[in-house]
Amino acid sequence: MLRYVLFVLLACTAPTVVQAQHAGIFISREDARAIKEAQGQYSLLDQAMALARKTMDVALSRPMEVPNPGEAGGYEHERHKQNYREMRFAGLLFSITGEEKYAAFVRDMLEAYAVLYPTLGPHPLAHHQKPGKIFHQTLNEEVWLVHTSIAYDCVYDWLSEEERARYEANIFRPMADWFHIRNQAEFDRIHNHGTWAVAAVGMIAYVMGDLSLVQKALHGSNLDGNGGFLRQLDLLFSPDGYYMEGPYYIRYALMPFFYFAEAIERRQPEVGIYNYRNQVLRKAYYAAVQTSFPNGVFPPINDASLTMDVGAPEVILANALTYDRYGADASLLGVAKFQGRVALNGAGLKLARDYDSHEREPDMNWPSVEFRDGHDGTSGGLGILRMGRGGDQSMLLMKYGVHGGGHGHFDKLHFIFFDQGRQVIRDYGFGRWINVEPKFGGRYLPENDSYAMQTIAHNTVVVDGMTQNLWDEDDAEEMSGQRHIFDAEDPHAMVMSARADTYYDGVGMQRTMLLLRDASLSYPVVVDLFRLTSDEAHQYDYPLHYSGQNITSNLTFETNTDLLQPLGEEYGYQHIWHTARAAADSTIRFTWLDGNRYYSIISAPWPETEVLLGRTGANDPNFNLRSGPVLVIRRQAADHLFASVIEPHGYFNEARERSEQARPSITEVRVVRHSNAASIIEVTGWQGLHWRIMISNRRIGAEESHTVTVGSQSYQWTGSHHVEFLSGAGRED
Repeated sequence: MLRYVLFVLLACTAPTVVQAQHAGIFISREDARAIKEAQGQYSLLDQAMALARKTMDVALSRPMEVPNPGEAGGYEHERHKQNYREMRFAGLLFSITGEEKYAAFVRDMLEAYAVLYPTLGPHPLAHHQKPGKIFHQTLNEEVWLVHTSIAYDCVYDWLSEEERARYEANIFRPMADWFHIRNQAEFDRIHNHGTWAVAAVGMIAYVMGDLSLVQKALHGSNLDGNGGFLRQLDLLFSPDGYYMEGPYYIRYALMPFFYFAEAIERRQPEVGIYNYRNQVLRKAYYAAVQTSFPNGVFPPINDASLTMDVGAPEVILANALTYDRYGADASLLGVAKFQGRVALNGAGLKLARDYDSHEREPDMNWPSVEFRDGHDGTSGGLGILRMGRGGDQSMLLMKYGVHGGGHGHFDKLHFIFFDQGRQVIRDYGFGRWINVEPKFGGRYLPENDSYAMQTIAHNTVVVDGMTQNLWDEDDAEEMSGQRHIFDAEDPHAMVMSARADTYYDGVGMQRTMLLLRDASLSYPVVVDLFRLTSDEAHQYDYPLHYSGQNITSNLTFETNTDLLQPLGEEYGYQHIWHTARAAADSTIRFTWLDGNRYYSIISAPWPETEVLLGRTGANDPNFNLRSGPVLVIRRQAADHLFASVIEPHGYFNEARERSEQARPSITEVRVVRHSNAASIIEVTGWQGLHWRIMISNRRIGAEESHTVTVGSQSYQWTGSHHVEFLSGAGRED
């Protein structure tokens, strides 16, 4: 509370000054002069300037269009988006080059909007969303204002007083009022929509010199601290900087967070925004990029695309500002290398200069890492294990944090395995064809709710064919997973473990995942121990979503070749065609081909187990779903342990007609014991391969010894876990 009061007092006592020369919110005159002088010297800066000039060369060669509002994802929608991009580029180029054609472009565009905007009411195609006027939802309009604020700021002194008065009266003030008065709940919402709203209002308020409006952006519409930018920073991030909506959405929210922070720092440095909450913005940026796959793509956790990467404009902006405001870091030079350009301001110039003067080629290799979730860090987290470097790095991710707000999925203890430059065990991501107007206007599809959010769409156990929390978002928001183990110190045996209890009534869930490297094997191997406990018997479904071609199995499948039925009737099962079934009382082995590598799952035997094969696409009359295979291991039990190994192996090259080691080296997974105290499994294979894995299922100190007796055999280890490579090549040096 004291910290909040201090920030309010600092903000409220700061003077409101509109100087003869307008103070920039993103680029200063000194920045602009230095960038102009540096042209032709730094490759990343030159690329940024080239993109801006090319964009504006095209814009200046065509008639200007400011159309009436249209459908989301349609031409009018995209035209308004392009207009704000072009205005921002034009403003920055005017600041840097002084060429008045760019300032005139911004002026002429604002003139057109000053005529159009006063004539508009709520967008007629909102479809249950909070409507803007230009766009179908306020979110897009807030993005428009963030970009346009920078353009207006850059040409502010060039415009006449009469022009400024006209734009502020006809566009900026009514638009700001629409956000913070007409849509007050959205403005105060702790969510990425709220972040864009407060950034838009705060940035245009700084340009207009309206400090009272800035206060609302910082502290909420009622100035009580229950909303606003500072409250967003307090509640949306864990102490580690992890964003509760997931990596894809912090990628999107990086732009308003960093644009507004930069404006605050330049106009009210006494607020100390970059140091707020122990430098939470720095932590937020690192948490974002360190969750990315080795190819730079953000993992599709919650509502997310499968292809968004760290080359996104929002990340380019945050990379430069983080490098400038928090100190030079060579890893951020590696991100800049991937991005190929920098932001057009003083921070971008500094990054570009240091990149070209760096002694060696920078790279973007992140370590294994765990991020706590929840604003106080007590609500589970996200674990990432990595082995190798570069594009062929193996990465194992497990999600055990908070639900994630309106974009959250019901998928606690879900995992993704990335190998060979791709998701091998994958996440569906969102059910949406973004900006594809014929697909429901580019909005989220009904199948996003009926399939993508459901538990069966993810790689985590489904109980009794139902979604976690019975598809109740309010219930899901009240709970989180709880971390148990995270240890990546041993480069040959990394482990993470977490619990998710009460997501199903009367059922406890614990998942322990390991990434192991044995010198006798070509690639790291995933070990997955999913333990369920209950006083009553339940149906447990262990789904595995993969890509590629089925190759072989030790099972005899009854295949549905002439008639397909859905795997179930609700909770996402209605969208999966049931393609085959097999009984499996012995070890399960199933192999598929993905890219140039084979993958096998080897799972421990249990009596009366079923293996089901399926493919998405059932009950999908508009062909909205992507088609993909799924394997489901099913068992009826009270207490149960799914103990499996996923082994990458071999090589395939169709063009060269080469296939090597198409069968796995691991042949058996055996459960020795699983109880509330511990889980013990043994893994065996060809050429004497033999591992013993021992996991404590209760909290235990690092120096505490653990003993489990099974028959005449005694198993002892120290700490929460232990992996023994008993024979074969064992640990790789």
